[in-house]
Amino acid sequence: MKFRYLGTAAAEGWPAVFCNCDHCRRAAEAGGRNIRTRSQALINDDLLIDFPSDSYHHVLHCGLDLSACRYLLVTHSHTDHFAPTDLLMRIKGVFAHDLTQETITIAASEAVLSVWEHYKSFYKEDPGKYVDTYAMSLYTPTQLGRYTVTALPANHMPHEVGHLYLIDDGSAKVLYLHDTGLLFDEVYDYLQSIKLKADFISFDCTFGQLKSSGGHLGLDSCVVTKERLEAVGVIGKDTKLCINHFSHNSGLIHDELVPVAEKLGFMTAYDGMQIDL
Repeated sequence: MKFRYLGTAAAEGWPAVFCNCDHCRRAAEAGGRNIRTRSQALINDDLLIDFPSDSYHHVLHCGLDLSACRYLLVTHSHTDHFAPTDLLMRIKGVFAHDLTQETITIAASEAVLSVWEHYKSFYKEDPGKYVDTYAMSLYTPTQLGRYTVTALPANHMPHEVGHLYLIDDGSAKVLYLHDTGLLFDEVYDYLQSIKLKADFISFDCTFGQLKSSGGHLGLDSCVVTKERLEAVGVIGKDTKLCINHFSHNSGLIHDELVPVAEKLGFMTAYDGMQIDL
């Protein structure tokens, strides 16, 4: 499996779009890996995770053929993870020619799919031939082409059940833990019941070095989560662990965060980072 982080920031980006704080200024001055766009990931060139407003930038920055993506997993309906206007650009004719894949399937919760229904209602042509949908049920392994995908409940917001994803392409198993606070006990119980041995885990780390709370993790709660996943057998000696989804409020720009995270057993994601599993 090839796993690639396209964007690694929280909702505001880093430097944040309207911000002049010290953390944003230092990131802008340092440049390179310290510049973060809104979170999105790509597996094997044909499975996207989330669709923020920075998706077009990711196409340009990473040299992607986005029309090759056959599946789009969406974690939840917050706009930094699902801003689907550009999905209308898949309509052949004026907007798109020579699509590598005729159709992309949005696989997500009913709440996310209702947002898509709202967006597409504003356009005169039904994009259904080019953008299909599939409602994901929790704790139900679902076959999407070569991928077996299981949605798990995120601890993120009170009025919508966000999705964490377990993704297996036959060669590696990835646990994608975004956006979420401390995992529910039932998630650990499920992962233990299926005897999951993960090859790679991506951890929400929005709070960074700050004390975490609510619907996101920080370094403190990433360590707690890692220890619980080790206790139920999900993490083994060869499991790769990486933190992602950073807010400028967390303080440490990428260059500063890397050595801190490394001491705790985590890699630190950056835009364009590829992990081969």
